[in-house]
Amino acid sequence: MTPRRRRGFTLIELLVVISIIGVLVGLLLPAINSAREAGRRTQCLNNMRQLALALNAFAGRKNAFPAAGTWFESTATINATTNLPDPTTVQTSSILSLAMGTGSTVASTTMPSGGRTWVVDILGDLDQQDLANAWSFQQNYGDTNTNLGDSSAPPNATLGNTALGVLRCPDDNNTTTNEGNLSYVVNAGFNAFPANPLYWIGYQADGISPTGVTAGRQTTQLVWNTDQNIQLSIGQKLGVMFLQSFYRPTDLSAAQIALANKQPPWGKSQTTLAAIQDGSSATLLLGENTLAGYSTGGTTSGSIQTNWACPLPNFCTFIASNYVCSSKGTPATDDGNCASDFPTTYSTSTDAVNWHFANAPATFENINYGQTLTIKGTFPFVTSGHPNGANFAFCDGAVRFISNTIDGTVYAKLVTPAGSRLPTPYRQLPLSQDSFAQ
Repeated sequence: MTPRRRRGFTLIELLVVISIIGVLVGLLLPAINSAREAGRRTQCLNNMRQLALALNAFAGRKNAFPAAGTWFESTATINATTNLPDPTTVQTSSILSLAMGTGSTVASTTMPSGGRTWVVDILGDLDQQDLANAWSFQQNYGDTNTNLGDSSAPPNATLGNTALGVLRCPDDNNTTTNEGNLSYVVNAGFNAFPANPLYWIGYQADGISPTGVTAGRQTTQLVWNTDQNIQLSIGQKLGVMFLQSFYRPTDLSAAQIALANKQPPWGKSQTTLAAIQDGSSATLLLGENTLAGYSTGGTTSGSIQTNWACPLPNFCTFIASNYVCSSKGTPATDDGNCASDFPTTYSTSTDAVNWHFANAPATFENINYGQTLTIKGTFPFVTSGHPNGANFAFCDGAVRFISNTIDGTVYAKLVTPAGSRLPTPYRQLPLSQDSFAQ
């Protein structure tokens, strides 16, 4: 009898098939992951576009962008004799000056003066009118007491911890479910408080400072000019949205309210639409920061919980590296004094070399260096969950992905809304859009 032929794969054939399937899977997985990353990045861009449009809607009504963060000013800044605001006390008494504390530490006693962020001002434009109506503007963001305007409304602490999808990037893995996360921060130029431009030194690693210095906010002034009025003028040309402060009527006498007009002169830093003289299509409005928004509280927030309503500048704004005010552009080499360390000569054909340090490696302050950090509030620069760069929104509402290796001089020009109007030697030459468009 003829032997019956067996059907099926031999062992060798089976191994070949498995190998082929393995190769195909190996080829497909990177493509699938890439497609998923592209989808998440697109969703992130859409979120930023909505936020940029909301900020522009606010600016259209008010002719100025909202404050990056609003604080309740201390009555200690009012001269006891004249009842007038005394600018000479800004460094020692102003809440705007004290808001960042010393180094990595923020005093818990300062936090009750924290009012709100830019997010609160545009809630209505984000289709969150219920939250906007319930917010108590005379109370701090973490207040758990009854709303002063509506006793039936939730307190600010509850409102600020509401999770809003438009405020969170899908690639931000440093968030907490069902909390007040924030992945997007506004452009504060090179310092969030132009009237007293203190500077920041970046962390080399979580909780680890560069050799020889203390990371965080530094008490030495980032001096652009020795005249305070000129400092304020320069600071407002370097960014778009800054911290502001005002006196609460409940904190002042009737005479003080009339004289102070509820807001000290140094607490009014704002950018009007006309002030974006370099062009809204070439000025950054929003960037990403995975170390902003919600946290349970630590030394960077006075051990007080933070969320999208916390007005600490390292939780709601971004700055470009202020090592532009260093003669060497590297950590621990200078005191960040632009008056002495910035080149004193000016060329009409080239930009000052120091602008390059706005995004230079080895400063621990360049774009996406914060991907090596995890502690919230320790990186007031742009950092994202995306590989190779970050998403940005411009003042005209456009959104773009920008490489983390962008030239620092180009980046500095994108950050400053009026770099062409800066005094010498800080003045910047016109920006070629080919230098950042992809």
